[in-house]
Amino acid sequence: MTEPRFSVIIPVHNKARHVAESVASALAQTLPPHEVILIDDASTDGSAEIIAAFKHPRIRVLFRDTPGPGGYAARNLGIEKADGDWIAFLDADDIWAPTHLADIAAAIVRVPGVGCVSTRYEHVFKDRRHESNMPATLAAAEGASVSLEGFLRLWLETRDCPIWTGAAAFRRDVLVRAGLFPAGKAVRGGDKDLWLRAVATAPFTYVSRASAEFHRDSDNKVSKKTNPDTLPLIVETARTMIRGSNTAERALLRRLINQQIGLYARFSFKGERISPSFARNLYLPEGVGLYLLIEGLRLMPAKLRQNIYRSVKRV
Repeated sequence: MTEPRFSVIIPVHNKARHVAESVASALAQTLPPHEVILIDDASTDGSAEIIAAFKHPRIRVLFRDTPGPGGYAARNLGIEKADGDWIAFLDADDIWAPTHLADIAAAIVRVPGVGCVSTRYEHVFKDRRHESNMPATLAAAEGASVSLEGFLRLWLETRDCPIWTGAAAFRRDVLVRAGLFPAGKAVRGGDKDLWLRAVATAPFTYVSRASAEFHRDSDNKVSKKTNPDTLPLIVETARTMIRGSNTAERALLRRLINQQIGLYARFSFKGERISPSFARNLYLPEGVGLYLLIEGLRLMPAKLRQNIYRSVKRV
């Protein structure tokens, strides 16, 4: 089997303090990338000047005039311009261990026909770090070709998507067939939306060795600047997929919709208002308990609900 050619895509929006280290980690791979594509997304902090100054034969730099929420449009541009047959994503404030691409390449050889490989990763905070959740069923996905049904089961069990953007690589043709990132349709959550569509297109496999770092306290984090008070885009995507799914997949997609609504509703508990759309879009009877919880909190005075939220978060 031909060794995969990785195009590394790094969207950059106001990451001047971090981007050099991220790029260095991509170039320091034991299996060198075919290319590293940096897309400046209308930065205003000097990031554009920093990346324009990089001089390396594997680096390509692209510029956009208008920033796109979540970096989705920037990533889509990178995919469009990529010359490799595999796309590996790295955010400009995260870094890879030197074996990251080599580990993924080994998994591609081990599981022919796979369309996505994701590795374990570390959450890195200012004062601590810990590896991502990996229950036994997710560890067992290493070396296996995981179908959409198996992927949904893993997602529901871990209560988090088995794929994190900075620790994943996809065949370029899979991303194109899946429809790329939902630029202009979501401020956050668009990554998970694409991963669901991609795994419906080609199988997934996993690498249990942590080889990427997710830096949670870096500058200009989208997750810290947005408040998810509306339905996530993945609800619409999963509903569309239900219509063409088999019985087992339909049941799992219904549960995934409920789980994602519950996640977004939980984030909104600390706000002034909880949208009635959360409870109304749950699948019943599976989500009846969640329905009652959301409706009860929605009807509660905002200050009382916020006090409860803060008390629970401290526990």
